[in-house]
Amino acid sequence: MTPRSATLRIPLLAALSVTIYFFVLNSTGRITVSEGRGWDGAAYVDMLRYGLVDHASNERLRPLVVAFDRPLYWLSDRSIPGAIDAFASMNVLYLAWLSAAVLLLASAYRASLAAQLFLAINLPLCVATSKFFAYYPTLVDLGAYAVIMTAMYAVAVARKPVLSGVLAVLAAVSREFGLMVAIFGIHRETRLTRQPLRALAIYAPAVIASFGLRYFVSRLPGFGVLKPSDFRDNLQFWSDQTFIAFFFYFCLTVFGGISILIAARPAQCVRFLRREPEWLTYVAPIVGMAAVGSYDQWRYLAYALPFVVVLLAACDAEWTMANRVWSFLIATVATLVTQRPFEQIAESTYFSHWFPYYVIPSAAPDDLERLWLYWGRLMMVAAISLWLIAAPDTPRRVEAIEEPAGKVTT
Repeated sequence: MTPRSATLRIPLLAALSVTIYFFVLNSTGRITVSEGRGWDGAAYVDMLRYGLVDHASNERLRPLVVAFDRPLYWLSDRSIPGAIDAFASMNVLYLAWLSAAVLLLASAYRASLAAQLFLAINLPLCVATSKFFAYYPTLVDLGAYAVIMTAMYAVAVARKPVLSGVLAVLAAVSREFGLMVAIFGIHRETRLTRQPLRALAIYAPAVIASFGLRYFVSRLPGFGVLKPSDFRDNLQFWSDQTFIAFFFYFCLTVFGGISILIAARPAQCVRFLRREPEWLTYVAPIVGMAAVGSYDQWRYLAYALPFVVVLLAACDAEWTMANRVWSFLIATVATLVTQRPFEQIAESTYFSHWFPYYVIPSAAPDDLERLWLYWGRLMMVAAISLWLIAAPDTPRRVEAIEEPAGKVTT
């Protein structure tokens, strides 16, 4: 591949992702709760209209994406519909940004063109990275994904101290999970350079920004922010088999066929993590928080996307072309079936189709039967897809895969 074609590849594939997103957008519908603001989205709309400082709430811990959306809001009529349109329009930009950052990271880890095309097609088909925001635009998560993915590329690949440090700070104030960028960076920098003080100098500002923002918000009047005791109390859900079943289902399908494909290749994933154990440092707290984060399991798990991207690249490096064709085809079908990207969503199906644990424990017998019929089919599809992808596991013989650009030889 020539340098020119390599330069054109990422924007073209990102444009493909955005095109698919528009199809998803046009078929999904739009939330009408609270005049289209939604539930937690109403707080973000208020932040956009009235400023970042008002009262203590978890939403105040995530000011960056709201700040990014403010110029477009200023150009509107500054009404509630104008604020909602600003969020929706910026989400198109965030989807393009996220797709480009994903492809940059995958390319740095030497993913094939087929793997990059697979990512560009599947990400905008997933609920967690596309459809959820098509229906419920007044949230900051899609923008936070893009910021965090960009920061992870800078920290894992570029490894320029100032750039990495600045992006780590931005990630930390985009969403609470952004703090994991700095934790990852400290581990990676220490492993590669054997200079822990250098690592702390680069990433300590992000840690300070995260905890400083939390302290500031917690001092504002209001109901306060989540505390460690809230997550400890949520351990009670692990006595419920239904909660456990959905947790593992969403671990498997949070990115549709992409995450199913990764789960089907444990040996390749383990080999990669032995070479770069800092990726476990990044993902373990995210999975742990999802396990005790109440009912929004996949909304937490979605922040594992950088981890999934590099694992896909590591698996792809060991496949023959036949492996790729089979795996990507089955995985894409699995995405279409488990994510239902072109399904119309309404308030009546929002919880039952996306957040089932909110309704299943209290559902009437007839409703419960319908819910389990729906989710049982999806779980069966996920299990069959996992088996079909795992079956022809005949990796080609490869040498040890080098780390991406930016590695320091010690």
